[in-house]
Amino acid sequence: LLWRWRLRLLGSEIMSRLLLATLATTVAFQPSASRAARGRALAATTTLQSLLETMKDYGPVRAICILPGAGAILEASSDASQWTLNESTTPTGKRLLTAAAPDKGFELHLDVDRAARAALGTSPKTGGPICRIMDAEGAGLLTLLPRKGSSFVADVVGELGEEVTLSS
Repeated sequence: LLWRWRLRLLGSEIMSRLLLATLATTVAFQPSASRAARGRALAATTTLQSLLETMKDYGPVRAICILPGAGAILEASSDASQWTLNESTTPTGKRLLTAAAPDKGFELHLDVDRAARAALGTSPKTGGPICRIMDAEGAGLLTLLPRKGSSFVADVVGELGEEVTLSS
């Protein structure tokens, strides 16, 4: 409650983004304690497309997007095995990676150049696997929750580690 009071008092979008990014990285994510992840260097590199391609084996996947300062959260579940992944460039030059269900009932677009890293592990809130895609400053862009009970943590975190750099 104190942080809300201070946020209202300051009324600053920068402060709200900083606060939400801090809360998102400290409260909503806890690295896994798997032996494979502890034993690996925490600086694996992959592409955003490869990371989303990996999700296909661990669906359905719940996607969560929190809009900083807007007071909104969007959640949707989708059968990731059905996703088609396509990269395109907008007229303004942004590169977007689109993950879409065949019927277009689920579609998400991620700015490839803005997505700089991912944190992988186990969510303390759900007890299931989590993948947080973040920008270079650590602000959350998208949270993906693969199927609870899947081998995502053993397989993906065991291979890539808990911190992944996303290359363009």
